Amino acid sequence: MNPFHNAREAKEFLISKISEEAQREGITLSETERKMLYFSETAWTLPDMDTVSDEFDSAYNQRDYEKKISRLIRKAGKRVRRGSPSEYDTWWQAIRCLEQEDHYILVMIRQSGLRPRGDLLKLWGTGVVVTTVLVLSIAFAVDHGIDVDKWRGSAGVFICVAVIVYQFIRFRRRTHPSHRDTNES
Repeated sequence: MNPFHNAREAKEFLISKISEEAQREGITLSETERKMLYFSETAWTLPDMDTVSDEFDSAYNQRDYEKKISRLIRKAGKRVRRGSPSEYDTWWQAIRCLEQEDHYILVMIRQSGLRPRGDLLKLWGTGVVVTTVLVLSIAFAVDHGIDVDKWRGSAGVFICVAVIVYQFIRFRRRTHPSHRDTNES
């Protein structure tokens, strides 16, 4: 069950964790930097975001800010993942809630390299399955007298198509809004 009723709650959870990590690391986040974590062009944000955004654009380097926040997210994520897997899963519930909309904080989460638990295992598992299917297909072809030399180009094409389809599915899942929270205030 998702502990967040809407994207606003999820965003506030993540921002509190980023702020805690900044304090832990002795890094100062100005009021403008903290408020920019709430930025969104299309979803809920702070009421004074236009003023905050203008101040940010005139006084801060966006690239440096994103690096700073990404580092905090990466450090906090590693610490939480080691210390409390259930809290790490809560992070990912918050992130998935935000992924239904457009939020600036997601840019920095992606830059941080944060991954859900088991994500790398799924990737390796998929690789093993694809390789096994390919090897078994070649073994089947050789066993049944099919000229495998003709398959060399086809295997490469198959792998390229599989990678493209996989990336397309991931992109669609990440960007397609399956539902929107309409009760946000």
